[in-house]
Amino acid sequence: MSPMGDKLENLIQQAETDIRNQTRVRVPAKEKRGQLPKFSIAIGIWLTAILIGATQFDTVLSLFRGASESRIEQDVEGILSKAAASLRTYEINTGVLPPVLPNPAIRGLVRYERHSDFSFRLTATIGDVTMVMDSKSTRPHRELEPD
Repeated sequence: MSPMGDKLENLIQQAETDIRNQTRVRVPAKEKRGQLPKFSIAIGIWLTAILIGATQFDTVLSLFRGASESRIEQDVEGILSKAAASLRTYEINTGVLPPVLPNPAIRGLVRYERHSDFSFRLTATIGDVTMVMDSKSTRPHRELEPD
């Protein structure tokens, strides 16, 4: 064969190879079996975030506008009840009230006034909410503001 024939033969083979490569069926990545499209993972994350936000709406809302007074009252009431319980436990064990609150975690939150060996007053303030509890009461109550 002549050199011109060899070149022509090579060109024909190259063209046939190119045609074979172009006619192969390619499956796009989205359509592969066992794999979800990438956008569905993002949608799943957004749906999860929305679900968490919906179930924790009050908590999320309080982050932006602050806690409501009723929520603060509940928290302060819980703190005062725990402080009073620790005082009563101490009194049962020793026969008198302690000079300071026995629970060190609560000391910074609650003001403790010991009136006698068996009488006390607890006061806690958070924001505009002040609640008190004394040895005669069973539940904390909101302190009335002076006129």
